[in-house]
Amino acid sequence: TSPFPAPMLAAPTTLATAPPGGPAIDDTAKDGKESEVKDSKMGEEGTSGEGQGAEAAATATGPVLKYHPDFTPKDGYLGCLTDKQKTALTDLQAKVEELKLNSEVEKWIDPTVEVPDLLLLRFLRARQFNLKKTTKMLQEDLKWREENKVLELRDKTEEEVLGCDPKLLHAYLPSWQQGYDKLGRPVIYKKFGIFEIWKLTEETKLENLVDYHLWQMEGFMQDVRANAKRFGHIVEQVTTVIDAKHWRLGLFTKESSKFLYRISKIDSDHFPERMGKLVVVNAPYFLSIAWKVIRSWLDPKTQAKIQIVRGPEEYEPILKEIIAEEQLCEEYGGKAPKTYKEIPISEVTPDEEANGKKKKKKKKNKKDKKNNSGSASKNSSAENNSKQEKETKENNKELTSSSKNDNNNNDEN
Repeated sequence: TSPFPAPMLAAPTTLATAPPGGPAIDDTAKDGKESEVKDSKMGEEGTSGEGQGAEAAATATGPVLKYHPDFTPKDGYLGCLTDKQKTALTDLQAKVEELKLNSEVEKWIDPTVEVPDLLLLRFLRARQFNLKKTTKMLQEDLKWREENKVLELRDKTEEEVLGCDPKLLHAYLPSWQQGYDKLGRPVIYKKFGIFEIWKLTEETKLENLVDYHLWQMEGFMQDVRANAKRFGHIVEQVTTVIDAKHWRLGLFTKESSKFLYRISKIDSDHFPERMGKLVVVNAPYFLSIAWKVIRSWLDPKTQAKIQIVRGPEEYEPILKEIIAEEQLCEEYGGKAPKTYKEIPISEVTPDEEANGKKKKKKKKNKKDKKNNSGSASKNSSAENNSKQEKETKENNKELTSSSKNDNNNNDEN
């Protein structure tokens, strides 16, 4: 017997609790009429982040099996599958059981709010319901998570993951999660406009920065599950706001390009179908050049979820369409006080003169150490070197002029 519950091939007929952003629709209402669930409003007039959805959180005691009524699933989502997609889901479940991956899959869901079908459908959508490709992707993801000890990484502190003072990262790459959008999806804010990656890699490794992104993503997935439990409807995705203010082409270095490529690949391969919406605000003109490169790393569906806009007159209406004003951070035109305290770069940048002296001293010590080591080595091998030099001189006399010309040509090449 499969440890998985039967596939949710048809739309669920009950709603655990009221969803955010509007009245819930009860599919069990007679004659197809819509019935409101009371106290379901969230993120609208007279509400704030604190205490919202408390009733939902108190009553959501099992997996939530229905989407927010304003979320319009297209083919491929739970309760909205074609016959071909239903077959693909059933076949994938059978394949997971055959490969004995059940327990591995279950590690990455919260049974109090999720069913395995949600995870399997995300992978199926990412591979256009191709069973062979989806199975391969799922196997590679589970293997990668085991090899990279993602569960252990999740429990580490910021400093343990980064290998340096977290203040440094918060100064050059501020990022935080605050509030949720009208569909109950956590909203993430990131500022890439001052991301001088070389300042970070002076203190830590690029690999640590990639690990930190993975660590953050795992934390955001915990927020996703918490919102599903809190509001009583399916929440699978996040909404991200990237602030590109002060971004310049000089920030798009080989190192930063490598970093962006690696984190985008992690998101695509290991967090499929987790992006609800991504809006880049305060985008300078030159960003469009970099975007042409970055978008080539993303699949077409992901590209469609991304908007790049300029100043407040452009981005505020877009953000307010996605996020209620009471939930939108005040820095971007909303009414929600900012919950994140940014670290000024001046706090993590040493005095230039003192820093210069420190570097010179470090360089001098390194040079002295090298010289001392060299002297010891020379003394210990003096006799051997003398003998080798004598032999070398004799060999050099035998070199012809033609061989000298060949050597010169080789040097030029």
